[in-house]
Amino acid sequence: MSIFQTLTEKPWLEGKNEIQQKSPDRVKKSAVKVLLSVISVLFFLFFVAFLMRSQYQDWRPLAEEPGQPLFYKGQLWLNTLYLILSSLCFHWASRAVNHNNAKSVQVGILIGGLFAAAFIGGQLVFWQQLQAQGFFVNHSPALSFFYLFTGLHIAHLLGGMIAWAMALFSLKKAGNGSLVGLCATYWHYLLVLWALLFALLVSKPETYDAIAAFCGLGQ
Repeated sequence: MSIFQTLTEKPWLEGKNEIQQKSPDRVKKSAVKVLLSVISVLFFLFFVAFLMRSQYQDWRPLAEEPGQPLFYKGQLWLNTLYLILSSLCFHWASRAVNHNNAKSVQVGILIGGLFAAAFIGGQLVFWQQLQAQGFFVNHSPALSFFYLFTGLHIAHLLGGMIAWAMALFSLKKAGNGSLVGLCATYWHYLLVLWALLFALLVSKPETYDAIAAFCGLGQ
């Protein structure tokens, strides 16, 4: 390298370009963290409302005895399996991005989205099964919360499907896998959230009473 080339170098511009390249990814990660924080607060408030409402005498459990809405949980377990497989596929795709395996990234994110769609469809099927048995949203306070929780969860999953479509399109367009890792994080979060919702909705009244008493929400 000649002295002239050395003197005319502009290293501060190179650093600036590097920062500009990294900045969009950092902004996206920060946006996802903020989004997950907001969702967490929203569901936490509904959890508190659920526990407080469960302390009233007219509260009826959902899965204690035959004839109750959630006693037969086969469809819900199948839906849970769909969401687990979806989350695993996104995790696989995220790891494939780190190894520059474009084919595995595309396959993983595509199958992950299909399993997520199967989960949404399965939840809608379960709603139809409940309504066919006469279990509508106004049947009982507990069932109203079931529709509320599962409806909100589906809504956030549908929002994730938009990000999934964008990630899939970006892979086909430019091989950019920056959105894949964010999708994986979001799907893992929704899986954990669904596990908490499922456990809460099928718990016994004694469990609600214990949690409410521990949190100081009892009557």
